Formats: sequence, structure tokens, C-alpha cells
Amino acid sequence: MEIINGLQPETFWTHFYNLTRIPHESGNEAGVRKYAADFADRHGLQYKIDVIGNIVIKRPASPGKENSPSVVIQGHMDMVCEKNRDKVHDFAVDPISLVIEDGWLKADGTTLGADNGVAVAAGLAVLESDEQLGPIEVLLTVDEETGLTGAMELDESIVDSRILINLDSEEDGVIYVGCAGGKNTEGFIPVDFDAVPAGYKTYSIVLKGLKGGHSGGEIHMGRGNANILGVRFLRKSAEKFDTRLAFIEGGGKHNAIPREFFATLLVKNSDAAGFEVYAAEYAGIIKSEFKIPEPNLEFWAKPGDEKAEQVYSIDSQRRIYDLVYSIPHGVIKMSRVLENLVETSTNLARIELLVNGKGVEGVNDTGETEFFILSCNRSSVDTECDDISDRVAACVSAAGGRSEFCHEYPGWDPNPDSEILKKAKAAYKNANGTDAKIKAIHAGLECGVIGKKFETMDMISFGPELADVHTPGEKMKIDSVKKTWKFLIELLRMV
Repeated sequence: MEIINGLQPETFWTHFYNLTRIPHESGNEAGVRKYAADFADRHGLQYKIDVIGNIVIKRPASPGKENSPSVVIQGHMDMVCEKNRDKVHDFAVDPISLVIEDGWLKADGTTLGADNGVAVAAGLAVLESDEQLGPIEVLLTVDEETGLTGAMELDESIVDSRILINLDSEEDGVIYVGCAGGKNTEGFIPVDFDAVPAGYKTYSIVLKGLKGGHSGGEIHMGRGNANILGVRFLRKSAEKFDTRLAFIEGGGKHNAIPREFFATLLVKNSDAAGFEVYAAEYAGIIKSEFKIPEPNLEFWAKPGDEKAEQVYSIDSQRRIYDLVYSIPHGVIKMSRVLENLVETSTNLARIELLVNGKGVEGVNDTGETEFFILSCNRSSVDTECDDISDRVAACVSAAGGRSEFCHEYPGWDPNPDSEILKKAKAAYKNANGTDAKIKAIHAGLECGVIGKKFETMDMISFGPELADVHTPGEKMKIDSVKKTWKFLIELLRMV
């Protein structure tokens, strides 16, 4: 714990450090839930756990504050688990290795888990604080990152409050009052294979070093998509040379912009020299195109020692290339209502082969070997989200495949008459001496789902400064934590 010595508020940082010792990938939140339940037992606080695994801990009102309205502090227990390909780390058992650099807390080659360890740590810290407050609930949900499952399946009876403070936002000095809805499009494409042809040279294709980022929060920044850039090279190479595809994989979680792409390509011996020249030219092209948003981009095509067992058929290869290259990615439309807010976007998150129906991110119900694509679609307008999802599905259909829509969740409409927002503005000014910015966010928040369950719930969302979430570069600005804590406590005093 030496790395957090002296950081304030001490209780927040102690809980956050302890969370980094507990594996808590989506679907594996039992350790964090036990940590929270044990905390409640030690402090004599009541708690409830619903069927899906969400936990709510209740702190009664301080003397003299019994007539204050109850407030629920809310966040999720799970984290996105991403690591650099060369980082040796098992998220199921290994603790997160922490580093402090230039005033930021980050992890060593993995995601940090500040999204949303911040809410867990802050909520528990409030529960054990000496502050004189009204009744407080801390609601911690499961499986937010893969489909907002905990919020979707929340048993409403375990929550008494009708004022909600969500601590899953990532911009210091901003109070969020709305978010996008979304859903994923999964594509399944039948493929065939041929025997490895003679007279070909094997090459390893690697594209890495991209920033990636949250597919909602950073989609507007013009960062590269490793899947599209990698297939762009393969597709153009197939037009120029005699090539056969043996392996292709890229990206990761649905809500992370792809950072890495890998392929194994066979090139006819007579074309090898020309291919290598073109690969070097392509590296120069994309580094020039992305020199500002992606200064650490790396690309190479090097002779490889691996022995391919099969190659995709020419028809399958062509359909994969055309599919990945044609699927939309990035900002589709900006809001005409709120300045600088993305209204609709899509993220081509993952491509891989499902061997006997199973892959790293994808799975099918048939047990067949198919090529899989995963696209994350978002919009603050439901019909536009449906439209961009249908466009992705149309691309899959053109490639001879089928699509499924999943993990659909609603957006959160801003409420200009929100009482908690009025108090939050005043509390932020009192705590920090400046006015907070009021925004909506293009990412999905559990507020949208919870708001549908509790129509009278008055909600806001805020948090400390985070950067590069959903990537191994994820980091949390240390001094912003203290500011957020002061704001949170001042707001709870005022409610």
C-alpha cells in the first residue's frame, strides 16, 4: 500500500487500493461484493443482495438529519480487462500493478479499474465517514461493462431512495445530466478453408500502439481503428499480389476502440519482394495519416516462422476483407441540440474466427466455425441507433452472413427542472470556487436504465478525471479525486 501513502482522502484511497487486489472482470464480481458485504458487517450496516448479484448498503440518517431525503450513491463493481499483448497478466487471479506518473495513478500494462472502482471506493468511504448526513444507500451493480446487466435486472425493492448520484463519469468539473442509449450488432459469416498452398512465404502482420479508448467517450477524437487499418492493408495487398489469409484477429471488448490487429498472410514467393516494399510504403502512409492522433502507431509485415495449418478460401478471404472494410466506424452524426455532443456513432470492436462456435469475445449457438464481427452502436436518438445497427447488419448480409442484436439499453434524457442538479451546481461552487459544466455524454450510463425503472428518480452523474479508459493506458488524476470528494460531501450535506 506504500504507493497510496499520503493520498487524500485516505479512506477512499485505501478502498481503491484494496479493490485493485481483487479480480473483478465483468461476470466475476463476487470478490468485490464480498468485500462490500464484509465492510457492512464490520460497520453494523444493513445490506441487501438481489438475485442478479447487485448489493445495496444502507446507512441510517445522522441524529438531526432524519427528515432529510434518502440518497443512493451508485456505480458498478466490474471493470474492463484489457492488457497489452506482451503483458503477462491473468485478470482472474492477478492484482493490478500500480504506478504513479506525473500526477496520475495508472496500471502497468493493463486497465486500472478506476472505471468504476471510483464509485465503489467513494461509496464505502461515505458510509464510514463522520459527516452528519441524511440516510445514504450505496448501490453497486454487476456486469455493467458487457451489457448493463445489473441495472437491467435490478430488483427495485432493494432501493428506497429517489435521488441518485452516479459516480461513473470521467471528467473533472462536469456534471452529466444525460447519456446515449445503444446496442451491439453481432455478425456471423460462414467461411471455408483450403489446404496451405506450396510456393508461398509466410508473413506476420502486426498493427499496434494505437490509443484505443472508450467507444463512447473517445469516439469523436479521430483515433485509428486497428481492425479497419489492418484489413485495409490486407485488402489492398490482395489486389496487388497473390496472397492467402491464414489468420486474422483484432480488437477486444465491445466498448473499446480496437488498439491491436494481428494476421498471418501467405505471399507467393515471386511476389514476396514487391509485397515487402508495399508493406513499408503502407506503414509510412498510415503513420503520416495518423501522426497527430496516433503518434505511437506501429505496423509491420515480417517473415514468420509459424506454420499455417490451413488458409481461408479465396471467396471467404474476399468476403471478410470487404465486410470489415465496409462496416461503418466512428461518428455518424453530431447533435443539433447540444454543442460538441456526438449523437450517433458505431465502433467496429472485434473480429475473430469462432472455432467450433467459440472465440475470445464471440460465441454462436450452432457450434459451427464462423467468422465473427462485433459492432457497438450508440445514439441519443433510439431510431438512429436502430438505423446504424441495421446498416452494420446490411454489410454482414452482403457478406453472406447473419446478424443478431443484443445488449440493448435506453438513453437518459436531461431534466432541466432537476432539483438535485440545482443543488449540485451550488455544492460544486461552494466546494471548489468555480462553476461546474453541465453536459450530456455519448457513452451509456446506468442512469438510463435505472431511470426507466424508477420514473421519479432524480439523477446526476460525475466523477474525477480519468483518461484512456478501457485501454491499458487507463489513468486517474490524483488531485481530481480530492476535488470530487469535496463536491460529493458538500452535495450530500445540502440534500
